[in-house]
Amino acid sequence: MSFPIQTVVSELPLAACLASLFVPVLYAELHYRFPYFPFSRYYLKEPEIIADTPHRLDPGAELPILILIKDSHRFPIHLQSVEVDIRDERGKRKQIFLKKNLGISQRWWHEIIQVNVQGMAGICMTEVTFRYAISGRERTCVNDNSPASKIPFVTRLSSSLLPGASDGWVWGDLHCHSWMTDDFVEFGAPIDAIQKAAAASGLGFVAITDHSYDLDDKPGSWTEHDPELTKWKQLLTEVKNLNRKGVPVLIPGEEVSVGSNRKKNVHLLVLNHPELIPGSGDGAERWLRTRSELSIRGATDRLKDDSLAIAAHPKWRSSRLESLLLKRGQWESGDLRLEGIAGMQILNGDFNREFEDGLVEWSRLLLAGEKRFIYAGNDAHGNFNRFLQVKRPMLSLWQHHSKVLGKCRTGLHLPEEPSIASIISTLRRGKCVVSNGPLALLKVSNLSSSVTLGGSINGNNMEISVSSRSSREYGRLKWMEVKFGDFDRREEKTICAEAFREEVQSAESSTQFSARNLRGYVRTELRSVNSEGEEFVCYTNPVWINN
Repeated sequence: MSFPIQTVVSELPLAACLASLFVPVLYAELHYRFPYFPFSRYYLKEPEIIADTPHRLDPGAELPILILIKDSHRFPIHLQSVEVDIRDERGKRKQIFLKKNLGISQRWWHEIIQVNVQGMAGICMTEVTFRYAISGRERTCVNDNSPASKIPFVTRLSSSLLPGASDGWVWGDLHCHSWMTDDFVEFGAPIDAIQKAAAASGLGFVAITDHSYDLDDKPGSWTEHDPELTKWKQLLTEVKNLNRKGVPVLIPGEEVSVGSNRKKNVHLLVLNHPELIPGSGDGAERWLRTRSELSIRGATDRLKDDSLAIAAHPKWRSSRLESLLLKRGQWESGDLRLEGIAGMQILNGDFNREFEDGLVEWSRLLLAGEKRFIYAGNDAHGNFNRFLQVKRPMLSLWQHHSKVLGKCRTGLHLPEEPSIASIISTLRRGKCVVSNGPLALLKVSNLSSSVTLGGSINGNNMEISVSSRSSREYGRLKWMEVKFGDFDRREEKTICAEAFREEVQSAESSTQFSARNLRGYVRTELRSVNSEGEEFVCYTNPVWINN
């Protein structure tokens, strides 16, 4: 999501204006126009009007529909009605008409409509029609008022909980932006809407990780520093108040711009830190000033004992112009080895080339003896169902379904009630998996003891067991393999593999492994495939073998 900047575009550094034209992953901004070439095919003299729904629902959950109107303080609006039309794949239909008759003229206005969808099944399609007036002219839009094609919201009404959810496994999203991320190219969602959408879709925790260069701004401005840190304090207060309402647990955090060993700006997820860590190098707020306040080490040196630092999307590829004007880069091996970095968020919204590059980097670190863990998030900027994105700057938009809240998840086993402290502790120890569907449980045993993810074990003769779980939603189990990383040979090899030939959604596998004189680790990969041919993947963190 994004918001208007037309009235103050002249205040922006030229670097920001240039980067906004050529950055290939911009969010759909309807009001921005380049000051020297003020043509845009999707510019609107209206506030941004947006509806959103989760991409999946847990069994029995109501469907929360976010209604958001942004920047009506610049473009006042009279909202006359909101109509909701929901159909499932069997043709069952539910319609709701809400007469509003509201005059709205504030920066942020939102409402969450909870719809009972009991009796509906499978895939449901939702369309939200807004009827409104601006300057006396009546208008209508469906789902949003952007000029993009109006495809319905697609939500899977799941017949089962997320894998492992009934056995103490809790799933969450470690990278999500709220409305505190609010600058000239993007904005996020209201925090209460994030919590409701996450709860409905089966998540047990969400980390609210807004940009450091947004959190230190004055409210309503993206170029003025706020010495009072009003937005940061508001974030902490909102999270604290919403956590009193129960799950999912919201973890306060930030996405900090920090300097790498190569003097490039990279992003660091900092979770549960009581003080704001500054980082404005690639915020495009200062002309030709792209150096962040802190290096990676400088930021991690500030961490408290109950905080956690994770390398955000370490192999994300910036454009040439971003690299030139904003000094954005990638995390290097030397950066990831620094003390204080728990691991890497290599799964960032999709299993793509960025993930594959991150996986290679992770394996390289593990084989070098570095204990680093992997985590998952989506980098969602107010996207619960789909991602509206600039395709050709000032010319066209497109939509896709990656980087939406909760699609890629970090799973951890929490026997006790989830809390910020228990979640942070479990993440720090690497007792977690990353997945967009199934769940693999890895255990390594010797004659006297056994350990699971993130643990270490000694011995010569090991039994490695894997419990593989899927669901009707994520389909039959397809393939499982266990890899051993040999420290001495600096290579990974497959020591156990199983192709599931039957239509099964759960399976137990085990193998004997002679670890005499071997030092290394084992980890598991699991795949499933549903009836539509979609493939889903789970990667576990390692168990270390010390001899």
